[in-house]
Amino acid sequence: MHHQTISRRQATFGILGGLMPWRARAAASEARPNFLVVLSDDVGWGDFQCYNPQGKIPTPNLNRMAREGMRFTDAHTPAALCAPTRYSIITGNYPWRGRMPNGTWGYNQTPQFLPGQKTVAHVLQSSGYRTAMFGKVHYGGVFETDSTGKADFSKPMRVGHREWGFDYSYVLLGGHQAPPYFYIENNRMVGDPGKIEQLPVGPRGKGHVGQAGPGLPDWDNTKVGETLTTKAIAFVDDHLARNRKEGRTRPFFIHFCSDGAHSPYNPPEELLGTDVKGSSGMTAHTDMVHEVDVIVGKLSEALAKRGLLSNTLIIVTSDNGGLPFEREHGHDAVGGLRGYKSFIFEGGHRVPFLARWGDGTPGGSKIPPGAVRNQVIGIHDIVPTFAELASAELGADQALDSVSLAPVLLAKRGDDQPVRTTLLVQSSPGRDAFSEARSEPRSPASQPANAQVRADMPSHNMAHALREGQWKLTIDVQDEPAALYDLGNDLAEKRNLLRDPSQAERVKRMTRLYREIRQSKRSTPPLRG
Repeated sequence: MHHQTISRRQATFGILGGLMPWRARAAASEARPNFLVVLSDDVGWGDFQCYNPQGKIPTPNLNRMAREGMRFTDAHTPAALCAPTRYSIITGNYPWRGRMPNGTWGYNQTPQFLPGQKTVAHVLQSSGYRTAMFGKVHYGGVFETDSTGKADFSKPMRVGHREWGFDYSYVLLGGHQAPPYFYIENNRMVGDPGKIEQLPVGPRGKGHVGQAGPGLPDWDNTKVGETLTTKAIAFVDDHLARNRKEGRTRPFFIHFCSDGAHSPYNPPEELLGTDVKGSSGMTAHTDMVHEVDVIVGKLSEALAKRGLLSNTLIIVTSDNGGLPFEREHGHDAVGGLRGYKSFIFEGGHRVPFLARWGDGTPGGSKIPPGAVRNQVIGIHDIVPTFAELASAELGADQALDSVSLAPVLLAKRGDDQPVRTTLLVQSSPGRDAFSEARSEPRSPASQPANAQVRADMPSHNMAHALREGQWKLTIDVQDEPAALYDLGNDLAEKRNLLRDPSQAERVKRMTRLYREIRQSKRSTPPLRG
């Protein structure tokens, strides 16, 4: 069984399955690849030209990825907002299976991961991979505290990336937009903790502090993209040096979370010699979308120079839908979809998803160049995908809501054999799309972040959407069906078929399926060998 329709038998198996680890083995002829995930920030379905030919942001490196790899047209984040998605993409779980239904945002806060929940880094680490993470976090974390009860940055974190399965990390716990404004390397602050001061909102260096908080006085958020890229390349060099010293060839996994294209919008003049500021010819926001393309290009170039590109599976995607601020310039970040970041409409969670593995030629690529797949996937499907391709153990109590894309990537299954037929997505708290009067995106300062989640509501005060094939059933914040769309014929979600008598049975069945998934211990069959 490869789809995720819930039955009593499956629900029972989900409870018992945690006691039964399975080893997923890739075909013997397949060498275990390196993995590089580039998770962009607030980049929409229409921001890359390979998805939106009318798009005005230059994305030559991503266009090349699409030509030399596989492009998914129906990929979704499990949440239309950052932090919950970031938890999902490294656990393979829906956001509400973590500590907080809407994710964990604070930098000194009990982490989102519940006891026993493993990350994809844990899974790959146990299979011999060297693992690393760079950039924005939003999982929480635990510091030692000083005499006033505040985080003591002079001491290593008690709970951080080492505990989450990463051998190396160079991260910003709140991203470039939120405190603390300094890097954390391997659970320790980079810099002199004695120089930390309270940074006010306003200009700082060539950039801007968008939210007051602790940081170093030389903080400059325009340098984040280049710093992270340089550190990631340095990790690859260190990895190769360690392999030579150890006399073996270990693969690596890099989880790279870019600063582009989240506010505050302060693009660098250039990134490792490539112009960024002014490159889009529109706004600072679209320049930062272009920065993602530059980063992908620099990382790919570095891998190629080191002879690693042909056996590195690269995936580029986004943490939620885009923000169509530049429509007056003729650029639509959501590519004609309804809604945008935080909403349950397609613009809030349908995202780019590009995968490349090989030298870009038909004979030298594991992923067929120029392939397009139109089947429904979630970006958190990377967890069982990587486990299968790495021949790594993935217990049946892990990756509870995800499926392996390996058969699709390796062209063993086409769209006529979808790996999943259902997918659940959630909105930002309080975003009941059907009572929201505003139709245009809000300014960055007013975008919802860690909005209040009402635990007394079955929906946790969030709208949800269930995909089943081309059909999408939307559940409002009161946890009741609000809309049914036939996306195969109405991708813009203009015709609500909820009250159509011919769809009554579909609505009833999909509503029941939604509630079964929400009440389940797991919603997808475990990965088997």
